[in-house]
Amino acid sequence: MPTFEIKTKIKLMIDGIFVDKGLTVQVSTFASNPFNEPEKIHNAYMRVYGLNFKKGGYINMGHFDYKQI
Repeated sequence: MPTFEIKTKIKLMIDGIFVDKGLTVQVSTFASNPFNEPEKIHNAYMRVYGLNFKKGGYINMGHFDYKQI
């Protein structure tokens, strides 16, 4: 099961909180692209930082970079 490092590409504002470029989480998935399972990305950011990227519709490849580690 590959593990991916996912980080923000740009500065964002989530629920009144500024999120700087480069905020990183790690996600493991059976998919070759972690954005095929956006719920895992959402859960990782909620668990680590308490940020709800899903609410604003930010969980897409336009806002994040990823690499397999």
